[in-house]
Amino acid sequence: MADWGEYVHGVSAQMALYRESARRLCELADLRPGMTVVDLGAGTGLTSLAALDLVPEGLELIAVEASPALLAAARARLGGRAAAYHNADAVAAASLLSGKVDRVLCNLALLSFRDPEGVLRAWRSRIGPAGLLCFSLSGTWFNALRDQVTPQYVLLRELHRQGLLPRGVPPVERLPNQRSIEGTLRDAGFKPVHYEVQEIPSPRPETEPGGELYNLMRLSPALPGRDRAEAVQRSLDALPGVAEAIAASGARWRVVHFTAQPALTPEEVLQERLGGRLAHQRAGQ
Repeated sequence: MADWGEYVHGVSAQMALYRESARRLCELADLRPGMTVVDLGAGTGLTSLAALDLVPEGLELIAVEASPALLAAARARLGGRAAAYHNADAVAAASLLSGKVDRVLCNLALLSFRDPEGVLRAWRSRIGPAGLLCFSLSGTWFNALRDQVTPQYVLLRELHRQGLLPRGVPPVERLPNQRSIEGTLRDAGFKPVHYEVQEIPSPRPETEPGGELYNLMRLSPALPGRDRAEAVQRSLDALPGVAEAIAASGARWRVVHFTAQPALTPEEVLQERLGGRLAHQRAGQ
């Protein structure tokens, strides 16, 4: 495709799934002027734009994205409003920054990284003591409650039942849940602070042009093909056959949000205290 980044932005910007999850994630981050904020897995910049909508001035925004095409699309929209752009792997990017950051935002991208736990460990030491890691996960790959499946989950399950997909999605009870994700956060050196489930509005029929699932298939086709265009067309052609199953299941788009703070070691607590005292002493000289 000639300009993949612009194509992705054109589709994702239409989707409530991306817009609303980005907006809520930035609200939960409690962004304020003067903060250094990293948009990790920035894509085409929708989360960065949501952050700048909340705090139009005073954010030092850093966009990190491994895809050059997606980062170029983000740069085309953010321009000089972002302090820096890093075309880098999510783990490697942590070593490119100097000093601590106040917030790391990661909207619907964490589970797409090659080593999600490695990403958490890499960024733990880059976040200041009072800082936050804020990330969201798609309800398709998360067990919010056993009966809370998304249209994408139903689609993948039905395509597997029809023999069109060799592997189906795992049973809901085998997907990550709040307890398992919070355990992973603790293992990576974080203290979980907040968890919530957000239901995303779906204003148009899922399987029709303009619907959330229809648009998602344009970005991430469910069925294979000889090339991307064929994969997308095959996936779109399959949608009418699963419309009834989606309706019967009561499927809704859901996103789960987590916020966490670095869990300081005793040595880091001591360093913070000593650092504060030394700064106070210097100020009094």
